[in-house]
Amino acid sequence: MQLISSRCAEDSMNLTVRYDKTGAQPPEPHKNTGGNTMNFLPQYDEVKRIADTGRYKALPVSCEILSDICTPIEALKILKNVSTHCYMLESVAEKEKWGRYTFLGYDPKLEITCINGELKAGDIRIKTEDPDAYLRQVLEEYRSPRFDYLPPFTGGLVGYFSYDYLAYSEPSVKMDVQDDDQFKDIDLMLFDKVIAFDNFRQKIVLIVNMPLEDPETGYNKAVMELKQMARLLRSGEKKHEPGGHLTGEVTPLFDKEAYCSMVEKARNYIREGDIFQIVLSNRLSAPFEGSLLNTYRILIPTTVSA
Repeated sequence: MQLISSRCAEDSMNLTVRYDKTGAQPPEPHKNTGGNTMNFLPQYDEVKRIADTGRYKALPVSCEILSDICTPIEALKILKNVSTHCYMLESVAEKEKWGRYTFLGYDPKLEITCINGELKAGDIRIKTEDPDAYLRQVLEEYRSPRFDYLPPFTGGLVGYFSYDYLAYSEPSVKMDVQDDDQFKDIDLMLFDKVIAFDNFRQKIVLIVNMPLEDPETGYNKAVMELKQMARLLRSGEKKHEPGGHLTGEVTPLFDKEAYCSMVEKARNYIREGDIFQIVLSNRLSAPFEGSLLNTYRILIPTTVSA
């Protein structure tokens, strides 16, 4: 899965912020049900200062809650009950070590797809040979500062680029072949809300990206949405996920004879110096009914790339 963040890595802010006594004040800290204070960062005076520079069009406002209220899988079930489009991204840092963060998001602001040069972004329909230019334009509209206390991803585009996407930058590799699967060249969604499980600190970092045109209105709205996200994770109803099962035989895309023939051709190409590496795969498929999320739960102890 490919992930793009609209944050700019070269911009960095310090965690420590101070109030300007002459500036507007942020909302009072909200007491959660566990007795802990929800502290919203950055505070309003810092938001106003950043907005006045004119360098950014958006800014991530965040708060933290304890992660013992639910697991990432439980959180995803809650999100699936309130949004038809949501995601969960997990990773490993090194050999057999879990990554620090698990990212979740829901309710995207925009869906972007492209197939055979036909790009769709919300109500926009355009023909293009350079979808990358449009994606960069979208990210520029959500360019935001980086804060050292936040996870590496604070919002942006989440989805995938297919192998066929390479043909937009390297037309020579474009092949006119039958496409039975109809995968889109690009399938991305723009998320301005992020739920990040910090597996090291045992905290959940809630993030809402606010526009900077009207800092005071945007900040108050972001704080309200953060409180709503916290309530949703604490008391939201989980979507029922039915058990899954195969309804037919598992079959390979190529039989043994065809696949071995491909391997032999690849070896000959390497010997002739035409290529130096190739990855041949043979997809296994089977008809299935039920919840793929439950399938993921079964696979995840074995491989995090499931």
